[in-house]
Amino acid sequence: MKYIKKHAVFIFFLIEALVIGFFQTLGNTDKLWNYVFAENIASGLLPYRDFNLLQTPFSCLVNALFLTIFGHHVVVIEILGSVLFTLICMRLYGLCRELGATRIASMIIPQVFLYLFCYNVFFEYSCLILFLQLCLLSADLIALRGQKKLWDRPLYQLALGVAAGLAILSKQTYGVFVAGVSWLGCLYTSVCLKKTKKETGVLLAARTAGILIPCLCFLFYLLITGTFADFWDMAVAGISTFTSKYSYLKLAQEGWGEMAACVGAPILIFVSLIIGVRRRKELYGQTLLVILLYGAGGLINLYPLANSYHFSTTLIPFLLLIPALLPASLWQKRPVCLLGGTVVAAALCFLVVRIPYDVTSSNHLSTTLDQFEGVFVSTSMEEDILEVTAYVQDQQEDGMTVYILDNRAASYFLPLHQYHKYYDMFLLGNLGTTPPEELLEEACQEDVIFLVPNSEKQEWQYPRSAVNTLKKELLYAGSVGDFDVYRTKG
Repeated sequence: MKYIKKHAVFIFFLIEALVIGFFQTLGNTDKLWNYVFAENIASGLLPYRDFNLLQTPFSCLVNALFLTIFGHHVVVIEILGSVLFTLICMRLYGLCRELGATRIASMIIPQVFLYLFCYNVFFEYSCLILFLQLCLLSADLIALRGQKKLWDRPLYQLALGVAAGLAILSKQTYGVFVAGVSWLGCLYTSVCLKKTKKETGVLLAARTAGILIPCLCFLFYLLITGTFADFWDMAVAGISTFTSKYSYLKLAQEGWGEMAACVGAPILIFVSLIIGVRRRKELYGQTLLVILLYGAGGLINLYPLANSYHFSTTLIPFLLLIPALLPASLWQKRPVCLLGGTVVAAALCFLVVRIPYDVTSSNHLSTTLDQFEGVFVSTSMEEDILEVTAYVQDQQEDGMTVYILDNRAASYFLPLHQYHKYYDMFLLGNLGTTPPEELLEEACQEDVIFLVPNSEKQEWQYPRSAVNTLKKELLYAGSVGDFDVYRTKG
C-alpha cells in the first residue's frame, strides 16, 4: 500500500511537470542558450574551443545525449526538464515526510517549487545542482535521524562524493560551494553520530575521492582535447568581464511578494540558526543545522545577480526549515490539513489550467521552424524569425557573412543549422577575455553584414558602446525584422 501511494505521488508530480514543461514558449533566452550548447555538442563541436560556454558542461552533455537519441528539437530538453522537476519534487516530498509532515502537507513545498519555476522548465545546470544538493542533504539528514547503516559504508560516501563532483561539473562556482558543504556535512554528521577519528577519516576520504573523480576526468578531457586554455579563458578568467549586478534590495522592491520573501527568508534562517545552536546536542537542533549548512551552499547563487530566479534556487532548501521547526503533531490538526489541501489544490489548478490557458491564448505550436517544432510561439515571433532567416539566406547566397549581434541570435541561426562563436552570444561575460571591440574589428576583415537590435532593446550585458562605435564605421542599409542592418564599406 505504501509502495502504491508513493508512486501515486510521483505520477501526480510528473503530470504537473509535464504540463508546465509542454506549455512553454520560445521567449526564454536561457532555454535557448542551453539548447544551443547541447545542440553544438551533439553536432560534434567541442565546448570552449568551438563555441563559447561559461559553465562546466555536465548538464549540456546530458542534454546532448538525449538530443542525439531523440533528435535535435527544443522540446526534448523541455521534457527532460519535466523529469528533473519531478525528481526534485519527490526529493522535497521525501524530506518533508522524514521531518514529520503529513502526506498532504509534504506536497506544499514541492508545489511551491513548481510555482516558482513554472516558466523555466527545461534541463539546465541550476536545477540540476539543486537536485544534487537535495540528494546530498537527504543522505546526511536521514543518517543523522537513525538510518545510518548504508551511510556508514565508504562506497556509499564515494557515490555521494561523485554527486557533489557532478555539481561542480554543472557549474563551477555554485557547484564548488555545494561540494564544499557536502564535505562539511559528512564531517558534521560523523561527529553527531559519534564516529571515531579513524571512521570519520575513512568516510571523509571516500567522499573526497568521489568529488575528485568527475573533476579529474574533466581535467583529463581538457588536456587530451587541448581545450584547457580555452576553458580557462572562457569559464575562469572571462568571469571577471561580467559586469551586471542586481542587488537583494532591488529584488525586494519588485513587489509585495518579493518583499515578503526577502524579509521572511532571513528571519526563518536566523531563528533556525539560534534554535539549532542552542539545541545542538539534540536531534532537533542537529537537523536544523544540517539543513542550514546545505542551504548555505547555494547562497553564492545570489551573487552578482540576486534576481527572482537565483533567489528561488537559493530559497528552496531553506524552506525545509519550516517542517523541521514545527512539531509533527501540528500537521495532524484539521485546520492545518485543510489549509494544506487548499494550497495543493490551488497550485494544481494554476499549473495545469491557468498556465496552459495563458500560453495557448496568445501562442500556437510551431510546425514550420526547424528544431522548434512542438514549442509554443507567438505569430509575430514566428513571422520575425522567418523574415530574418530568409534575409540571412539571401545575403549568404550573395557571398556575405551575416552576424546578428543580439542575445537571441540563435533563434534565427538554429533553423539554418549555423553557429558563430562569440557573435551569437555577443554579451559581456560570454566572450572570454577578448574585448568586444577586437572581435568586431576581426569580423570586419571580410564582407560582413551586422544585424543590430534597436536602441530601445535593453540587455544587461550588451556591449553597446563597442557596437555604437562599430556602427559609425559601417554603412546603414535599412532594417529587417526588429534589426537595423549595417554592412562593411568594402
